[in-house]
Parts: sequence; C-alpha cells; structure tokens
Amino acid sequence: MFGQQQQQQQHQQQQQQGGGGGGGEQKNEEGYYYRDQSGREKGPFDYASMQSWFSAGYFKSDLKVCKGRGGKVRNIGQMLVQDASLHGVPSHMVQNVIAPKFGLAENPSTKYGNDFAREGKKEEKYAAANANQPTSLSVENVTECVTRVIETLTVILPLVLEGGLRAEFGDEMWADMTSTPPPWNFEQSVRELKSHWNSIFSSSRGLKKEFEVLMDCLYRKRKEGMYCLHVGEARTLTEAAMRIVEGCPKDFPDAVNTKLAHAWQAVEEVRDVLKR
Repeated sequence: MFGQQQQQQQHQQQQQQGGGGGGGEQKNEEGYYYRDQSGREKGPFDYASMQSWFSAGYFKSDLKVCKGRGGKVRNIGQMLVQDASLHGVPSHMVQNVIAPKFGLAENPSTKYGNDFAREGKKEEKYAAANANQPTSLSVENVTECVTRVIETLTVILPLVLEGGLRAEFGDEMWADMTSTPPPWNFEQSVRELKSHWNSIFSSSRGLKKEFEVLMDCLYRKRKEGMYCLHVGEARTLTEAAMRIVEGCPKDFPDAVNTKLAHAWQAVEEVRDVLKR
C-alpha cells in the first residue's frame, strides 16, 4: 500500500507496538496498516484492535487502511465490514463492528455549535445552590479567580491527556487517538478528555459531571464572552476543577505529579477566596 520505504524499520516497529495490537503470532504481511496524521505508516495491527479503536472513536471513518503491505486501500469502515467474516464475526453481527462504543463518534466535528448548546443546560441545577449564596467579592475579584482556574487547567489538562494516551497506546500511536492533534488549548483539552476519560483512565472514577461543568463554561464563553457570569458559577467551576485534579491517576512521571500538586493548591486557594 504505502511502498517499501519503511521495510528496514519493520522489526523495530513491531517490537515497539507489541507485534500488532495483541496478535503476537500474526505475521507483518497479514496485519492491517494505516498512515497517521503526519504521514507515517503504522502497523501491523490485528483486526480486533482496529475494530476496537474505530468503535471507540479514535479513527475517523475515512481513514485509509490496507491488509498487508501492498494490499488494497480501503476506508476503515469498509474494511471492517468486508473482512468481518474472515475474523469469525457472524453475518447477523457484522454491522455491530462499526457501532460506536463511547459516544465520541456522535459528533466528531470540531464545530462545537449544537454540542455546546446541549451541554450548556446540563449544569444549571448543579450551580443553583451556589448561585444564591451571598459574597463580599467584587466582579473583578470573581473574574480574577475564574481566570486563575482556567489558566491552571490550561496547563494541566493537556499533560493529563497526553500522559493517559501514552500509557494506553504507547509512544508511537498516542497522538493519533484524538480528533484534534496536539498541542491542545483549553477548549480542545476539555473536549478530548470528556470523550476519552473513561477509556484511558478506566481505573479512575468517572468525572462526567465535572467535565460537563467545563463544557458549560465554554458554552457561556462563546455566547456571553465570559466563562462565569456570577460567583455561583465561579464556585461551581472551581469545585469541578478540584475534583478533576483530585481524580487524576497518581502514576504519572514525577514532573507531571508535581504540576498536579501545584494545580490542586492553586485551585484550593481560589476556592477559599470564593467562599468569602
């Protein structure tokens, strides 16, 4: 499919990627190959791995793949359906191999419009209790608190996302597993982590509500020009940020864990200020 320019790297690549996604007995020429966003050839991978990653939303439907070097080029969805019977999938189950598992494929577009509109209403009740509590803080004080939380998350979330993807998929593939290539800004990091959290941090507790709070803030930013319109929303944002930082795995490299500790301290300080 992609020529022979990487033949000399084949043995090294197979070692780095575990011999094709779990098919250790599978020969290179029998595995599936694709090109990543930078044009590098990746593979070989077995059918089960390709199907699992596609269903989880990591591969777009127009990704070009082939079976073996020099094989016929097909879209991944077409390949999964056509080759299903070769891998023991019953005929009545064929369509299930391209069904999404984690919801990422529901809105793969980077145009957020309707997605933010849906998310924008989910946390109204969650913020209601805090919204009615009085405060001695000025609007400027609240804005400064919100800015500090957003700046802290802007630093931390991309590190957490990259660390989780590297641990799950390895150094060769991690950058291919998001709809937006790195580096990520705050908005992109929130969207990617909201989509991928349960799949890359399966041993950690779910943070669906917390990421919905962040999505709500992004919706307000687009609609109103501000992440938070009053102190109640700022308190809700800060609590969500605390839970996200606390919910991160503790097995990151020391440098990342140190930044997570600093982030937790910074957000806690903001939370204390917002209680006034």
